[in-house]
Amino acid sequence: MAAADERDEAEWVVRELQKRSAAADWQYTEMAILYRTNSQSRALEEAFRRAGVPYRLIGAISFYDRREVKDLLAYLRLVSNPSDDEAFLRAVGMPRRGLGETSLAILGRTATQWGKSLLDTARIADRVGELRPNVREAFRNFGGLIDGAAQKRDLPPAKLLEHLIRAIDYEAVLHAEGPEGADRWENVRELVASAANWSEVVPIDPEDGETPLERFLAEAALLSAVDKEVGEDQGVTLMTLHTAKGLEWPVVVMTGLEHGLFPLARAEEQPSGLEEERRLCYVGLTRAKDKLYLTWARSRRRGGELRPGIASHFLRAIPPGIIEERRTTSLWAPDWGVGGRTGGRGDRRSDVSGSRGYGSWSDQTARPSASPPEEVSQDSPRYVKGERVRHRRFGGGTIQGLVGTGRDLKVSVAFDDEEVGVKQLLVAYAGLEREWESA
Repeated sequence: MAAADERDEAEWVVRELQKRSAAADWQYTEMAILYRTNSQSRALEEAFRRAGVPYRLIGAISFYDRREVKDLLAYLRLVSNPSDDEAFLRAVGMPRRGLGETSLAILGRTATQWGKSLLDTARIADRVGELRPNVREAFRNFGGLIDGAAQKRDLPPAKLLEHLIRAIDYEAVLHAEGPEGADRWENVRELVASAANWSEVVPIDPEDGETPLERFLAEAALLSAVDKEVGEDQGVTLMTLHTAKGLEWPVVVMTGLEHGLFPLARAEEQPSGLEEERRLCYVGLTRAKDKLYLTWARSRRRGGELRPGIASHFLRAIPPGIIEERRTTSLWAPDWGVGGRTGGRGDRRSDVSGSRGYGSWSDQTARPSASPPEEVSQDSPRYVKGERVRHRRFGGGTIQGLVGTGRDLKVSVAFDDEEVGVKQLLVAYAGLEREWESA
C-alpha cells in the first residue's frame, strides 16, 4: 500500500484495522504493527489516539513521554508562557549548565520572596547574593536564550523548534550520549516533523487570538495525556522489528518500507549491513500468520523537511502474483519519480490492484520536494490568486488568497474535494505543486 506521507500511512492503517475488527475478522489483540525505528511510532500513536483505537507500545515509552521530546516541549511552553515554573525547571536542566539542586532551591526561594516567576528571577540573578558568580551568569544566559526565542514565537512551531535546537546545540548534546543519543536525536527530528506536519494541516485564524505555538502546544498536551484505558493488553501491538523476533500475530502491518528507512541508509555503509537488514525484513514478513500489510510513503518528513520517498528494494524480492497493490484514496498527486505502477496525473482510483510486477519500482532519483528553497527572493511571490495547485493528500485546488512572503507565505486553497474544503497552508511545509508542474 502506497501512502502520500507518514500521516496518511498511519491513518490508513488505523482505518483498515478498525474495519477488520468491526467485521469480526480479527480482534485488536491479534494485530501488530512493526517498524524499523522507534521514532516511527509517533505518527501511528497520534492516529490511534485520534481514532480512539486501543494500542500498546512494546519495548519503548510513548513518543510524547520520551525525555528529549519532553525537554523541547518544555522550552516551547516556557517561550509561550514565561510564568510556567514547571517548564522552567525542566528546560534549564537540559543541557546541563552547572546548575545543581542547591542553586535551583536558592532561585526558587528568592522567586517566592520577590513574588516573581523563576524565569523573571533568573533574568536578574545577579541580584541574588547567595548564588556564585558563575551560577548567576548561567541563569542570566538562560533567561536571555528564552527571551531571544520569545521574539520568534510567531514563527511556525517547527521553525521555532529548529531555532531552539540550534541555540542549545541539542544535536551535539544527544550524540555525546553514544548510540542511545543517536536514537534520541531521531526522535527530535520526528518532533520537528510532527510540528511541520501540524502547520500544514491545521488552519490558523489570526482573529481567534491564539498563536500557532499555543495551538500546537494544546494539541501536544492532548496527545501526551495518555489515556490509561488506551494501551493495556487489549489493543493493537506496536513495536520495532528487532523486538518482534520470535513472536507471531494473525495480522501484521510492516510500515515505512522505503529506501533509506528500511533498509536504513547507514546499513549500506557497513560490509554486512544490508544483508542484516534483509534478514530483519524476513523476520517481519514471517511474523504474520494470516494476513500481511506492507506500507510505504511517497513522501516523509525528516526533521522539518518533506522528502520524496522510494519504495524499498526489498519489496521487489516478493513474488508479484501474491501481492495486491493499493494506494490510499487521498493519493491523487502524480508519481514522485518512484515508478509508474499507480497511474499518472488525474488517476483518482482509490484502490489500485493488480500484478504488474515490481520492475517499475526502480531506485531512480526522485524528484525533489516542492518546498520553496531558501534562496528564493523574499519579494518574489511563488503563487498568485486564482492559480491551480496540487497537494499530495488533498488533491487539486485553486488559490483564493495569499498572506506573507518567503518562508512565511501562507495560501488559502479551495480544494476540489468538498470534504476537504478550504484550507490555509504554509507553503514552506505544504509541499504544494503547480498543476503545470504536475503534468
